Amino acid sequence: MSNYKVAYYIRRRKDEQAKGYSLEGQKSTLDDWVKDNKWKWVKTYYDEASAKDSNRERFQEMITDAKHGLFDGICIVDSDRFSRSAKDLLNIMDDLLAHKVKLHIHNLQHIDIYSEQGRFTLTNLAAFSEFFRGQLAAKIRAGVKQKMKKEWFGQAPYGYMIKSDDIDGRKKNTRLIKNPEEQSILKKMKDLRENGKSYSEIAEILNKEGIVTRYTRKDRKSDWHSSTVRNILIRSKIKINNFEES
Repeated sequence: MSNYKVAYYIRRRKDEQAKGYSLEGQKSTLDDWVKDNKWKWVKTYYDEASAKDSNRERFQEMITDAKHGLFDGICIVDSDRFSRSAKDLLNIMDDLLAHKVKLHIHNLQHIDIYSEQGRFTLTNLAAFSEFFRGQLAAKIRAGVKQKMKKEWFGQAPYGYMIKSDDIDGRKKNTRLIKNPEEQSILKKMKDLRENGKSYSEIAEILNKEGIVTRYTRKDRKSDWHSSTVRNILIRSKIKINNFEES
């Protein structure tokens, strides 16, 4: 076996399990690669976080260990496991090389990323991935914004409940329907307010009459407060016709 010592850096977000980036899958890929190269594995660093920045706990621990000479190389499955920024990737790679530690990328194993041509290839691939993610994020934001024009998002205002259609296992056509019980209480609040009652007085009346709040549970009592009454009455004036089921 070679005396060349390597560490693994394995990262995924919680929503990437189904995309082929499981922690176990990455480790298995690297195990086979290291065995083929007859390198010596010494440590694995796991992160379950986004690669938007390099302030990841185990990532920073790995960089510190690298600078202290714990290993000679770092193995990763793909460049985006290391960083989502092309600039950060190259800067960290150069910083590691200054401490005689090399980066080994499984998906680019046939390219010498430290040669001029290899670095050019890595730079372009990383930049393209960064650009693609930015474009995808922009499209998602635009899609959500468009959907918000047609569907209700967020908690239902007092007096309403949320209703959605289940289409192919996904919630669609999210809208508001009236909650008869809450509508009755809401009407009572409005009537009291029109009769000159303050928010505090309305809250006191509701509590004395034993009218429960939306947040009352069997094991927890929730009283009415002036701020709660005020927020409900103010929000009831918001136009919601576009989202209300007729």
